Amino acid sequence: MEQKFHEAVDRVFERWTTLALATDQGWGGRDSFAKARQLQAEVVEYLSTTSRKKRPPSWENPSDVEELSRHLYQRIDELFNTETDDGSDAEVAMLCLRLFNTCQRGDSSFADQVLQATVGKQDLAQSQGSERIEYATEEDELLDKLDGMDIDEGEEGDSDGEQGMPQPEAAPAASPPAAGYKQVIEPTVDEDGFTSVVKGHRRPR
Repeated sequence: MEQKFHEAVDRVFERWTTLALATDQGWGGRDSFAKARQLQAEVVEYLSTTSRKKRPPSWENPSDVEELSRHLYQRIDELFNTETDDGSDAEVAMLCLRLFNTCQRGDSSFADQVLQATVGKQDLAQSQGSERIEYATEEDELLDKLDGMDIDEGEEGDSDGEQGMPQPEAAPAASPPAAGYKQVIEPTVDEDGFTSVVKGHRRPR
């Protein structure tokens, strides 16, 4: 019965997503896997020690579940520098307490249920952590996105101008009047409304 209890507890800790991510991604450093085993051993020791009390802890008592849950929350923070804000620490605490209570009475039915329901290793591909960035203002978000953009610089540029900046095109030079073209002189209107006629010079014959 004791062996089945330990097997079921092993399965509970293996399937605990927060702990699996913490060990797989090394949140506790190079000793992350050893720290996970340490946490599991601490829980088993806690259950064994408290069972000698006049009133052993029970999974049906909310205060007992909360006490073990607090211990798990604190140790996860200390060992892996992360928090279990998803309430999974309370679920793990209740499962461990129920496994201990039932197996101590010689009842392996719940341990069998746990082992059957958790066949296979935790699939971390379905529960990868993601980084979420919160911005104080929309301007901060826009600036951060702009800072991460790759701006292509122009291949060629004028030596005096900004690199990559388009240079203004030179205005086309005015073409000389074609041969034989007679320039028309527009009449000038003075302030009184009279039109001044400018006489052209005749070409001598």
